[in-house]
Amino acid sequence: MILHRVEPNRDYLSLRLLSDTGRWELGLSPYQYGVRIRMGLTGRPPSVIDICLGYDTTLYSPVLLAVMQRLEAIPESATAQQIDALFPWAGTRPDPAIHLQSLLSGHPSQQTTLERD
Repeated sequence: MILHRVEPNRDYLSLRLLSDTGRWELGLSPYQYGVRIRMGLTGRPPSVIDICLGYDTTLYSPVLLAVMQRLEAIPESATAQQIDALFPWAGTRPDPAIHLQSLLSGHPSQQTTLERD
């Protein structure tokens, strides 16, 4: 799945990305406790990915890139369950401090800039 930047909306206030065929939306939105990265079917409230990144702005880009990197491996026709399977630790509002390394590590063949530093 490839995502492209589009105009923000009420569900994705800071950043909104849309899949090629327009089926999925992914983005960032500020909330009371920081910024959340969220994903869902277009035109519906985000319900697939919902991760609170807090106020640590240094996490926003690496986490978003890690999520997008994992999503590249699946087709746009994927179900919510197939997307959830890419983030088995996520559940509802996961604590990124506990699972951050797991998310950023990606697949063994993929390595983020953060890990090389």
